[in-house]
Amino acid sequence: MTTVHQILFGWAERDSAGNAGVRPVADSGAPSLDRWTGRLPSVWAAKDDADDPGETRAGLVHLVFEDEAAVLRKLPTHNTYGRAGATLTHALVGDPRLIDAALALGLHDWSGWRDREARGPDARMVPLDIEELRAAAGTGLAALRAAVRDIPKDQLTAAVAHVLGAPDADFTFITRPEYALPMMTAVHDIVGPVRDRPWTFTGRETTDVGGHQPRVVFLSARPPQSSYVNRRRSVEPAAAPTDPDGTGFAAQLVELYLEAGHAAVGRVRPRTGIATADDVKAWRRSVPLVDGRIVDTGLPLDLLLDDELLGRAANRGLVPGAAARLAGELREQPDHLLIDVVRRWGNDESRSWRHPGLREAVLREAVVVCLTRSCPEELIQETAQARPRLELVADVFLKQVPNKGLDLSDSRQMYLMGMALTLGLDASHLDHEGLFSPSSASALLEFVRWSAGHHPDAAALVLRRHLGAGTDKKAREKAARAWFERGLLRTEVELVARGDKAKEVDCYTGLLTAAYGPRLSRADAAAVVERAGDDAPLGLLTAALWQAEEEAEPRIRHALSDLLLRDEGYALTAPSVRSAGRAAAWAPPRPVTDPQARPPEPWPPHARPDERGHDPERRADPQSAERSWLGGLDPVNTAFVIIILTVIAAAMGYIVWTSV
Repeated sequence: MTTVHQILFGWAERDSAGNAGVRPVADSGAPSLDRWTGRLPSVWAAKDDADDPGETRAGLVHLVFEDEAAVLRKLPTHNTYGRAGATLTHALVGDPRLIDAALALGLHDWSGWRDREARGPDARMVPLDIEELRAAAGTGLAALRAAVRDIPKDQLTAAVAHVLGAPDADFTFITRPEYALPMMTAVHDIVGPVRDRPWTFTGRETTDVGGHQPRVVFLSARPPQSSYVNRRRSVEPAAAPTDPDGTGFAAQLVELYLEAGHAAVGRVRPRTGIATADDVKAWRRSVPLVDGRIVDTGLPLDLLLDDELLGRAANRGLVPGAAARLAGELREQPDHLLIDVVRRWGNDESRSWRHPGLREAVLREAVVVCLTRSCPEELIQETAQARPRLELVADVFLKQVPNKGLDLSDSRQMYLMGMALTLGLDASHLDHEGLFSPSSASALLEFVRWSAGHHPDAAALVLRRHLGAGTDKKAREKAARAWFERGLLRTEVELVARGDKAKEVDCYTGLLTAAYGPRLSRADAAAVVERAGDDAPLGLLTAALWQAEEEAEPRIRHALSDLLLRDEGYALTAPSVRSAGRAAAWAPPRPVTDPQARPPEPWPPHARPDERGHDPERRADPQSAERSWLGGLDPVNTAFVIIILTVIAAAMGYIVWTSV
């Protein structure tokens, strides 16, 4: 693992030597800590005295010192000692080849920055993996590139033109604070590397004087006059640049950057980079122009958008090579361009049938964008409507799944799961052991709530295969609590089962297993029946009966009897013998997860009917036989017989009384 070390600077009380002030208050064991302690506090780790005391925004700084580099986040704060106006500075330090300007810009909104001073356990810091930092920086850099569009185009053009006029100089840009980092991103993307002059910057300062200033300093207003000899070029982008030729070339580059993205500018830039104004002139003469516009010959985007060009390229046999060059490149284009391309190639039009390789390349790029970053709803809709191959969606999705599995409590991984289903991922691709092992039962239940209506097969698979919480008692208790809080997921299970009683039982079996384990005790059965109430789902009670221990069965059978009696319209306080017998003899559907299981005997061993269907105990008991005879009639006939018998008895009594 290639590491980057952390240092946290803050205001500290007097040490054993009697020194007080800004110094490291926590670090990860950086071997060059002493050097950084001497370099940073006096200028960069301390708050500028001239700064606005009400400033609360964090500033971002990137510095390079010989063979070491740092990116700093300076946060104005009110520290724990009550000292107002302090600055908490979190620094990441390491090799300049690792901590370059792109990484520094991308970390502007990194979630790992410290927002408070270290105390106790918080004082412990660990080295960071550069690959994890790069992954986080990719998202932040994409956000800054999107924010470039908020800068007026003439101001962005002016900034680029001034840098192209003297690419090896130091600059001070005076602009609005919210433009600083996006403008730095655009300058870095367009101008590219400058030989022997790494890009360094600071995004929010009040002065551009002092020791070891970075190449680019952003100020929100002109600083007060100073006697300090400053050879920096001060640029206010809102003012027009002085070189018309340079402005024209800068405008062409800005247009290409906004239309086709940073990768397109990189393809027309000199391979060796630039260092002087003469290099910029040679670059301007080398770019291909069509109607005054720079043409990106490295990526065949025009083939995707112009049918005439596509036809000429097909006649020359250039289409297969164009499709190959799209891989990994189209996803770098602005979202609006990608939306146009997907809209043209997503539908089953003639161009798609003639050039299936191009269509496949377009949809793969669109699927990658949708699954790896937040993107416009329009792009998601266009990609979903194009119906990319199920295997294509599954391939891209599974490559994004971490080795340890998906943790659906992480919003980014939940987004990945939901987006894959939206794009048509088949639920069968989720049938992998351990796919959701990092996910808590609560997170899985939340996923079921979200997916039951739109993706019932995925919800069913999670309920039936992935929800089990093992044998850990605390995990089961949490699962039971989460299940109860969600109303036993009655509505969701109905949506998933869609009338399939066996699937309904199987879904509830998964829920019961997650909450109580493979067997249901008497107390657990009582809790489930109590929670389910009078309108308990029949599938839930069936699943509970299958998993119940012997001592728990009577409670569940009683609940089943009550449920069936209510369905027949009988009062619970006086259940008829006939309906009670039906409830006892009712055989629940077999769960599909256990095809070898046999349903429990509906009759106790001592009361099992003989082969002719008679109950031996009822043969020995005349009263039982009478109850059986009466129970064999429906309610109307039973009442009629009772009335007739009553009338006959009354008549006989009257005759006996009158004869006496």
